[in-house]
Amino acid sequence: MGPRGADNPNGAGPMIKMVVLVKRRPDLDQRAFADYWTRRHAPLAAQIPGMRGYRINVARDSQLDEGRAPWDGSAEIWFDDRASLDAGLASPEGRVAGDDVANFAERLEFLLTDETVILPPK
Repeated sequence: MGPRGADNPNGAGPMIKMVVLVKRRPDLDQRAFADYWTRRHAPLAAQIPGMRGYRINVARDSQLDEGRAPWDGSAEIWFDDRASLDAGLASPEGRVAGDDVANFAERLEFLLTDETVILPPK
């Protein structure tokens, strides 16, 4: 990764990153939610054409503030550009993954970002 973000392998500048905030279904406890998302949904979503990277971040039981966090996790998904993102989500694989979301999530919020890396993971 460069200082501004994930380098685009096609040389077109930094990739676009989609951050997805995820609220679990109320009938699932944290363990069942995390298990389904990482073991069942993630392999489906990983088949979406054009994805350059995919990370899932499951919230821990203990939050920094008191009470339960408003989100149960987030996903980070990289594409070369907006056209690749749109095509991937509209693909048959994207539709299968999109339909599967109802099996573990009650609500999603999407944010398209340009990533700025301050300290890369070591």
